[in-house]
Formats: sequence, structure tokens, C-alpha cells
Amino acid sequence: KKFKWAPPNRTVQAAAHLAFPGGDGWQDIAFAEGTGGSWTLQAVVNWVDQELLNGPDPFAEDGPGRVPLPYTAPKSQGGKFPTPRDQLEPGQWVAYSRRQVCFIVAKSFVGAKTTGYENGLERFMFKHVGGVPTNCMPASGDFGRAWWTLLASCAADPGLAAGGQGPVLVAAKALDEPKMSELRDYADSTPLSGAGLRTCSYDDGTDAGAGLGGGLGHVPAEGCRQPSSTGPGADFMTGGLQGQATQDISANFLGGYVYGNTCNLGGGQDERLMIYYPEVSALTFFLSEAGPDGIYGPPQLRQPAWILGARRMRSGIDGTCFFENTFQVDPHVPLTSDLIDVRLANASLKMSGSKPFLAFMSENQGFLGWPEPDDALRRARTNKEPKQRDVDPASTMSFEKQVRAWYRAVALPSYDKDVQPALKAVVTSLGVGPWGAGLWWGDSQVSLLASWIGHAMAAQTWDGQPLPLDYYLYSAFTENPGNQCLVHSSGQCQACMQRCTKAAAGQQHAFWMPGAGFREVGNPDPCATTAADCGQHGLGDVAKQFGQQTAGALWKAVEKSLAGAAGQPVTSSVFDILLSAPAVVAK
Repeated sequence: KKFKWAPPNRTVQAAAHLAFPGGDGWQDIAFAEGTGGSWTLQAVVNWVDQELLNGPDPFAEDGPGRVPLPYTAPKSQGGKFPTPRDQLEPGQWVAYSRRQVCFIVAKSFVGAKTTGYENGLERFMFKHVGGVPTNCMPASGDFGRAWWTLLASCAADPGLAAGGQGPVLVAAKALDEPKMSELRDYADSTPLSGAGLRTCSYDDGTDAGAGLGGGLGHVPAEGCRQPSSTGPGADFMTGGLQGQATQDISANFLGGYVYGNTCNLGGGQDERLMIYYPEVSALTFFLSEAGPDGIYGPPQLRQPAWILGARRMRSGIDGTCFFENTFQVDPHVPLTSDLIDVRLANASLKMSGSKPFLAFMSENQGFLGWPEPDDALRRARTNKEPKQRDVDPASTMSFEKQVRAWYRAVALPSYDKDVQPALKAVVTSLGVGPWGAGLWWGDSQVSLLASWIGHAMAAQTWDGQPLPLDYYLYSAFTENPGNQCLVHSSGQCQACMQRCTKAAAGQQHAFWMPGAGFREVGNPDPCATTAADCGQHGLGDVAKQFGQQTAGALWKAVEKSLAGAAGQPVTSSVFDILLSAPAVVAK
């Protein structure tokens, strides 16, 4: 369906000065691959006003002053969704050119709504925090500054000169989840080694070069470089490894809980990524009209979803978020050097291949209850909460549901056949941190096992193309710092704990933590654990025993080992229990 743009209610100049009042905070930027030299704020404003908004209409093929959106609401419902959430139904996808995405952002900045479609981007830009008119709004905060960075890169982009459309971006939604019985059968014939599990110890206090043993591989050096005292190294959030997808630990919708709650950097990994990847946040909000506010919402794209062709625009982010205060435009943002040829619906197009983006959630949000009991939260942060070990098939948050969530999000057949060639062309591996064990407070060992099993099966669906699972270990990830240390064996775990306490000191800005999540009242140390919480065995030991077996064998062993654990006091780690249990043979 094609929607008309409503008239603007502010000038481009006024929109720019919301984010940079009087020019304050703007840094002139010369992109290494760009044209136009050093871009001032006024130069970007002029380009947006004269060439982007008043130049050739990038959507001219769809009719003058219109923008196309997937829209499949039945006519019997008056063309409206009964519970509006997304404009992408399961299995649907949409493609826009880079110029079109910048056009959408610019139109939203000047207050031009889409008539008949209450897109979330314009609503989010000008939504005051808490609904209080005197509070900030994203257009005037870090989100606004990030989107102006995107517009500056478009102004400098040689591919957008003289009305050029530039490369394509794609948002693709997964199909509905498969039947559990079919997935279990598939696991029994799938080698666990098919996951291609590789690890990177990122400033976690251990010998990064030694690895974890058990035959596990290492993430290549270009994707695993240690941070310095002044800035990030290379991990799955900074980029560096061509084609390695960033796994966004999302809620049920991309972008986390930012709508009406913040204008600036903060929150968990999901929320922070939205600012560093402005093309992702623009599509996340534009592709949903969930509402009205307070009834349905927020207007953010639901998961699981890929965003292909987006780029990280600013420097400073990694899994720790220690260095995010630098928040400087990256002059080396790829404009042309990372473009690759892709097939999309039988068309040959160009796409940025540097940083594919995949967002999906684990199925354990709220498993502690709400409000989260203080004592249960503290136990969960040390992997000692019995509810973390739920393997009851009747439970909506059990282990099998985490396996299926991973498989559904990553498996190639989960996405429309027209998108699959582009995915295969762009994605070379999947980088991930403590999925399931961040702010949902899952057990880091259980969550990793679910990822491993799910990925082994999903990777086999990529038509023979390897899809390594790149797992990053941190002493102090931005969510649930210190908990990931428990994935290590005893000695490495203790070294990781010590590193967490040292590294996290004075870094409160890098974490979002409820008061009850701290080990002690009044102690600012955000690290979850102490050396006393370390188990005997680590991931390498599990890989040594199960690495050459099937995904189904590990799945069955986990469930058998933890059966009946619900409600029982936790005295041993999951890895220790798993490796002390009799072997389970998959049939």
C-alpha cells in the first residue's frame, strides 16, 4: 500500500537545531570514502533541504509524494489490523534504497507524517520522555544526533550523488515457529559440530590466545581484538569481521524499551545498538504503527527480524559499553568499499555487507515473576535460581523453547525464498554475547547450551554454506556483568571475576542494573559473582565430551540432567551436573 506524505511542520534548519542547538555538539566530519570534504552542519542541512527533500523523489516510481509499505490487513477489517503491531507479517520483507531510508528519516525530522499510517519513527522522534512536555525527546537527544550522522553520510555518499539511490537495505521477518516434535527429530540427526562454535575471550581476564579447549575454534583475529585503555577492540558489536552478523538481544520488539522512556544512550545492549546503528532504528520504528499509545505498542518492529545493509555509524561501542561516552562519528564508515552483489527477488542489487543485523529474543522474559523478587534476582545472577533450569515441556519458558527460539531466528527457511540469496551472500557468521542471560537473568550456561544446539540445526539449513557461531565471553558485558564468567572452568572463572571487579570500577554508565541486582546494598560493584560461585567445569569440558555427538544427544542430556530440579536448591553448576551424569544416547 502507498501512503502520502503530509506537509511538514518545521524546517530542516529547525530540525537540525533540535539535535544541535546553535550548532553545539556538531563535529565537522570528512568521510574517508565520501565526497564534499569536511561536512559542516549547515552543509548537511543544505543538502537535505535542496537535494534530498526537494530534489528527485526517490519514491517517484510509486507515485508523486508517496511511500510504499507492506500492508496486508483484510478489507473485511476496514484495512486495519485488529491489533496493529507491525507492517511486516511473518515471512514478509521490505527493501528500500539507502537514499530512500535517508529520505524517510528527513521527512520524519521535519514532521511530515504518513497520511493513513501512523508510523512509529515520526512518533518516536517527537515523543517527550514520560509524556511530560518539558522533558527531552529523541529528536533532540542522542537518537537525533545519530540520525543526523546518517544524513551526513548520505550527503557525502558518492552513490547518492545526482539523485542516485545507492545500495539496498532489507528488513525481513521470520515465519512462525516450527513444531517442537519436528525440531527434536531433526536434532537427533544433526551433528553438534555443525554449529562451527568459535570463541573470543574479550577482556575477560583469561589468556585470550589459549582458548577454552575441547576442540573449540577461535574467532578470527580481525573479529577478536582486545580493547585498550582508551577504546574498544573488535568484537561482535564493533564489527571488524566482514559479514559477521550482530545478534541483538531484543525484547519482543527491536530497540528495547526506549519508546517514551529515553532520548539518549542507556539501557541494555538492545537499546544502545539502536543509536549506533541509525539505519536499524529508523526501519525499526518506521515499519510499525502499533498503537494508539497506551493501548497497543510500542511502534517497533517485532522479532525475529534481519536488517541487511545497515552500518555502525559512530565509534565507541563494544560489548562492555565502557567507551560509549566518546560517541564520535566514525570517519571510516563504509560508503562504497563494502558493497557486494546480491540477488533479491530475481533482481541484481548492491548491498553493504559489513554488518548484518539479526534481532531476536530468548523465551524467558519474566520467568522470575513481576515484580522480580529481590532474593530470586540475586540468585539468578549467580546461576543459582532453580527456575533457570526449567526443562518441563509444558512450560512456556523451558529449555526447549530457547532452543526453538534460536533455531527459528537463524534458520534460512524461516525467511522468504526471495530474501534467502541475499542472506547467503551477506552473512558469513553470527556473533553473539550472553543471549538469554542478560537482563532476562537466565543461566549463562543453560542459555549457551540452547544457542549451541539451536545453531547446529539452523546452520545445516544454509544449503551447505558454513555459518559459524562466534561466541564472545566478557568479564563485564553491559547486561548482567560478571555472570558470563561462570561459563569458564574454575581457574579461568576466578580470573574472570577478578577482572570484572577491576574493569567495572567507575563504569556505572555502562550498565543498567536494578538495585536488587547488586550483591550487597550500597556496594557499587555491578559484577554478579565472586570466585566462590565458580563451578569446576567450563565450556571446553562440555565441548570435549559432546562436541562430536549430535545436537539431540546434548539436548537430551541437558533435560535428563536437570529434570526435577525445579524448586530444588542449587548446589552445582549445570555444566558440573551435565558432565557427572551418565551418557544419553540419541535415538
